[in-house]
Amino acid sequence: MHCRPSESTGVAELAQPNPRLASLGEHLRPSLTALALLLPCLSQGAAVPDGIWVRPGYEMKVAVDGIKGPRFLAFSPDGALFVSVPGQGKIFRCTDADGDGVFEKATTYVQGKDPKTILQGMQWHDGWLWFAQLNSIARARDNDGDGRADEEVQVLNAQEIPTGKDGGHMWRALLIHKGRIYTHVGDQTNATDEPIDASERKKIWSFALDGTDKKLFATGLRNTEKFAVRPGTDEIWGVDHDVDGMGAKFEADKKLGQPFTDHNPPAELNHYREGAFYGHPWIVGKNQPNLLFLNHPDLTQYASMSTIPEWTMPSHCSANALFFYTGTKIPGARGDAFVAQRGGWNATQKVGYCLSRVLFEDGHPYGEQKIVNFLKDGTDIKGRPADCAEAPDGSILLSDDTGNLVYRISYVGR
Repeated sequence: MHCRPSESTGVAELAQPNPRLASLGEHLRPSLTALALLLPCLSQGAAVPDGIWVRPGYEMKVAVDGIKGPRFLAFSPDGALFVSVPGQGKIFRCTDADGDGVFEKATTYVQGKDPKTILQGMQWHDGWLWFAQLNSIARARDNDGDGRADEEVQVLNAQEIPTGKDGGHMWRALLIHKGRIYTHVGDQTNATDEPIDASERKKIWSFALDGTDKKLFATGLRNTEKFAVRPGTDEIWGVDHDVDGMGAKFEADKKLGQPFTDHNPPAELNHYREGAFYGHPWIVGKNQPNLLFLNHPDLTQYASMSTIPEWTMPSHCSANALFFYTGTKIPGARGDAFVAQRGGWNATQKVGYCLSRVLFEDGHPYGEQKIVNFLKDGTDIKGRPADCAEAPDGSILLSDDTGNLVYRISYVGR
């Protein structure tokens, strides 16, 4: 990996020998070197790893190489790409000056967040980058134009969005829509059997933009890391992770494998409606009982309350994030959902590890196809998609937080 002057982080050139700095004394060199190390060095010309399948008609290239652990993605109105890195407690701002689809420069936009609070969800709204952590929601902006946020406002704190004891699914989803904040943190365990009103987790909460007017929006979620609004509507959608080890009580004989757990329950694509209940942890998929709670006295009542998912995906695919396509560059894709499936550990046969397209008609899904497959020959994992986002040019960006890359997928025709 190398940095070329004026094409990388913007500080690499400061770390190079420069006659004009000599008069300032050698004591400046350690400071300059330390400054250069604060920012990632974005490589140019990195190749897509061998073994990744891309659907005919599409091409994929590396858009960002040099950020370790890129998780979620967001674009600002000026086309800058924001990349959250929970493991570093940072958000990077990346720019593509020459418009070739590869980002040359990154600056640290937000930093200093405790990695344990999992800085992930982001959305650009009304001149601010909003971002979510386990215990807070804040917004930041850059007033002096240097690519780094110099003003930050905390909108919600740990007392206003309590999650109880740390653990389980700690990824806080964030959506700003029609003057409201929508947010959610997942189950504190795999499947916590407790009264619906016992915890603020497993729910979608709504607030005014100033953090007041707290309202309960929906219940019965397991772990939805990202919300998206379907174009032309006010509908809030998300993909919800499925329960692990659902058949464990019946699979004690390891010689028989895990025939229940391997195929149940499905991951869910849900349309989240105000006041609705989505079944977790007692009801899964299309009103099926969770095998972990077959003797629960209220099982049938919960089934009668539960909202059926609009679409289901393979068990343990770890459908992690989605967006709805609004562009014109991919034929017929306007209004379809693209889903980053990170892949899970709980199935005997590996599943997920892909970018898929869920086809919509009349406001409902009717089919699904893989666009990119990171699972070679069913066993060799070439990447784990964490998030996907539509770029201003109509291409798709896809983050791989284990391969430390962000890819760009474009339609090029058959």
